[in-house]
Amino acid sequence: MPTDPSSSPTSFNCPHCQAPVPGYDLAESSYFCCGQCYTYFQYGDTGPRRIIMAFPPMPTPPALPLGAEGYLDGKWVRVTGYLRKREIQYEESWMEYVLMTKEGQHQMLAEFRGHWMVIRPVAETYTETQNAKVSDQDREYVLYNRYNCLILNAVGEFYWNIIDDTELTISEYIHPPYLISREASSQKTECYKAEYKTPQDISKAFGLADTALPKPVGVGAIQPNPGVEKREPAIWLTTRLALLIVAVQVLFYFLKPQQTLFNQEFSWNSDSTVQSRAQPIVSPSFNIDGPAAVAIQLKVNIDNNWFELPVSLINESTNQSYEFTRIVEYYHGVEYGESWQEGAQDDEAILSRIPSGRYHLNLYPSSEGKNRVIFQLKVIQNPILYSNLFIMLALLAIYPIILFFQRNLFEQKRWAESDFGPTG
Repeated sequence: MPTDPSSSPTSFNCPHCQAPVPGYDLAESSYFCCGQCYTYFQYGDTGPRRIIMAFPPMPTPPALPLGAEGYLDGKWVRVTGYLRKREIQYEESWMEYVLMTKEGQHQMLAEFRGHWMVIRPVAETYTETQNAKVSDQDREYVLYNRYNCLILNAVGEFYWNIIDDTELTISEYIHPPYLISREASSQKTECYKAEYKTPQDISKAFGLADTALPKPVGVGAIQPNPGVEKREPAIWLTTRLALLIVAVQVLFYFLKPQQTLFNQEFSWNSDSTVQSRAQPIVSPSFNIDGPAAVAIQLKVNIDNNWFELPVSLINESTNQSYEFTRIVEYYHGVEYGESWQEGAQDDEAILSRIPSGRYHLNLYPSSEGKNRVIFQLKVIQNPILYSNLFIMLALLAIYPIILFFQRNLFEQKRWAESDFGPTG
């Protein structure tokens, strides 16, 4: 990565082990932790002033070494120190990296389970409302975490006494991919704003290979929800496709209007004791202007019985036959004082792409018992197929519905790591 030659570090000796300790920003930094013996001390105008304590060695090397330089959000930064922390009540730790900038204002990078965020101080002070939220001019943030921390390890230089962090009550409010942190002590309250960064963002910023950084595990506190990111374009596309489908349906309605070709009521005497197949009932002829979809609708006056009607649609010029069968059942009664019913007295068959020609219907009805059955047949050319319309609209809705459930599952995983609910 390009470097800033004017910011080359100076060094001085550790007051405990005499190892060289780099000093990157002596004008701002007063506290140092030796990378050799991990002695934490304060630095004065004339040199090391006092030893404060000694930390244990870092258990593993940091992802970003001391002195690493890069360009984060287009601005030059340098790692001048790092800490490992954990909440008092939990054992899992996270890393924080102190970033020196050309502008003079220090920033922080925090990494937890492979999820990163850049943290910058702000002059504003945010007050938590009764519903555990804070707001700025752009968005509302919901309380996600409140804790006190322990410092486990440290190396490098710091512009504040890091031991003071253990006296802070830290409240974190989220609006992914952003976070507001309030760090309150008995003397003052300071606020910070953070923004989520992917490992790819950090590796690119510091010129590292993607494999050099830990892979994300689980869902980060302010990790963007992919369901939210995809929802707006998905809804935009789905609504426009739905409007297009409806418009095409309306267009076909005007280009090929629905037309009733045949509508007649038939009276037939049922006798199930007769085994021989009766002669068909032959309908009057009608013309079809095809190729066209044809709906054949059946209504029957049956009551606590069934009615079966095999039908042949026959082209009178070619003798080509289109055959189907419809069975209508309708039963009702009273049982244990409750009325019930099942079935229906009507049914419908849809035939597609019927060629032009003159046609008639051959009907072969059958039923149970001896009774007089009255049934009505209606033949409709170019029926409005609402079922097809609804199926297509339902198919269009599948992807937004999947995104909805993905979004909710993602948020459930996010808030499973919080001691607070998503509504505060």
